[in-house]
Amino acid sequence: MTRRSVLRASQLALLGILIAVTAGATDSSARFDKDSHEMICMCSCTELLGECNHVGCPSSPVMLSELSADIARGDSDNTIFHKFQEEYGPVVLASPRFTRFNHIAWIMPPLMLFLGIAGVLLIVRNWKMRTVPMPAAPDTPGFAAARDRIRSETQI
Repeated sequence: MTRRSVLRASQLALLGILIAVTAGATDSSARFDKDSHEMICMCSCTELLGECNHVGCPSSPVMLSELSADIARGDSDNTIFHKFQEEYGPVVLASPRFTRFNHIAWIMPPLMLFLGIAGVLLIVRNWKMRTVPMPAAPDTPGFAAARDRIRSETQI
């Protein structure tokens, strides 16, 4: 098999997977079920909107009818979530949406850690590379004799 045919086969496989995954995306009941499980009911039960099982819940029927109307109108998921977030606040979303700020908030801590480690390694490397000048042997008479005597006395 040539490299070109392998590339073509992988592209076709990826296209097939993409078609299989997005085939159910147009089904409004599946989309309603998916979207209702990505929001929290506002009746203070802290359950997912699609799972709220309180008898006589004042919030879930209203929210579910709004969600159904938005899906029937053809709004995108981002538009629907943005509308619900404006109406009920950010606590309505079961998980935060990935916005530019969220990407930065997730990326910055590990990035700062790695930059800090790299900075410390550079500083340590520079310290190790720095040469310390050795003092020159004094020209005083008897220095060599005293040094030899000290070395002979300290040998084991």
